[in-house]
Amino acid sequence: MNDQKMTSTSHFTCRLRWFAMAASCLLVLALCGCMQSAADPGSTFSKGLQRSAWKTLEDYDQAVLGGREKMRAEIPAAYWQPDIQRLQPVKVYSHRVNLVVVQSLHDGVERGKYINLPVSSWLPVAHWFSNKTQDGFVFRPAVGAGVYHFTRTAVR
Repeated sequence: MNDQKMTSTSHFTCRLRWFAMAASCLLVLALCGCMQSAADPGSTFSKGLQRSAWKTLEDYDQAVLGGREKMRAEIPAAYWQPDIQRLQPVKVYSHRVNLVVVQSLHDGVERGKYINLPVSSWLPVAHWFSNKTQDGFVFRPAVGAGVYHFTRTAVR
């Protein structure tokens, strides 16, 4: 009787593990497929500053991974997309998988655009109407899809 109960329990555990593994594999395949496909032409991500920020980061990351570029704190101007260049940045860098476009730097205070990317789990929305900081940033409401004004006093 105990052997039968044990076999039944181990069979259930085996099936549960198999189901969990299959679900994990399907999730990975779905996520990889989503990340490699072109953006939906109707989405705000397929155009504008978010798309340019993504392409800037992608081009730079590919150069680093390919050994053509060394990892740096700032992204060199050669990788800035035209929409990013039009913002006339002083410097550009990545912060929590988002792109920071510094448009002015004076007395250790950065100001510019913070471009949030859909792949980032970090959203720059807290403390919009106060002067509390997040990683040294103070954000103001968006100026476009996923684009925020920022001031940062804790310069990198």
